Amino acid sequence: MCVTENGEDRTPTAPKHRQMLALLLMNANHVVSMAQFVEELWEYSPPPSAVAAVHTYVMQLRRILQGGDPATATACRLVTRDQGYVLHVQDGELDLQAYERQVRAGRAALEAGNLEAGALQIRTAHALWAGQGPVDAPAGPLLRAALAAIERDRLEAIVQRVSAELRLGRHHQLLAELCALVHQDPANEQLTGQLMLALYRSGRQADALAAFHRLRHTLREELGTSPGRSIHHLITDILAGHPRLEPPTEGELRLSLDAVDRLPRRPGGQPLTGTAAWSGATPVLLGA
Repeated sequence: MCVTENGEDRTPTAPKHRQMLALLLMNANHVVSMAQFVEELWEYSPPPSAVAAVHTYVMQLRRILQGGDPATATACRLVTRDQGYVLHVQDGELDLQAYERQVRAGRAALEAGNLEAGALQIRTAHALWAGQGPVDAPAGPLLRAALAAIERDRLEAIVQRVSAELRLGRHHQLLAELCALVHQDPANEQLTGQLMLALYRSGRQADALAAFHRLRHTLREELGTSPGRSIHHLITDILAGHPRLEPPTEGELRLSLDAVDRLPRRPGGQPLTGTAAWSGATPVLLGA
């Protein structure tokens, strides 16, 4: 977590201040009540002076955000409202909001069938964090819940993006990333399934089978469960070498309407049209 204004770092260093600021940023432009602050900072055993301590922390946090100058515009960002506090953040100032906006745009592109643009949008969004989470501050129950929701959404977006890139035939490029993701979350069936498919398409059937066995062992030992139906269907197809697991062909990847460029040509260079154009020609997918 980093707070800057006009190139000046105004990130608080004290743990309680960082924790409060993180909670305010997670609820930017919305009221955080006194009860929420107390629960976040002390969970279920607040001291008798908890409310007074929150007031003191807010006063100190305002001073930090002002940079020591009461005349700065930052002074009005953290305001008292409805027995709580609101941190005002303008559009484009908070990285988390920029991340969520870009992920939404990526998902919309994927739903519209634009795999290339959607995958790029989501990959760019995740690059905002450069490998670290959105908050590096102590976390109480409210922050933990918010961060868990962000992480679930991040993983869901990764799965959606990887699925699109697999459909684009990028299994070789995805192998290292998928290995790292499965190492971090060995019980994740979706990521393991995507790794198995990427390995199989790369000619590494034995490694795909090994990934399945590791998943099965992890689920049995840690959760007392077994892989779901989709993973079992996938391993059956891998063992059978089913054609549906093959990567898409170049024609399947191109979503364009310029099919005329791929039609057979007359001796003079003009494209054939009608039935003659397709007799013996390779079919062109205009959308899939």
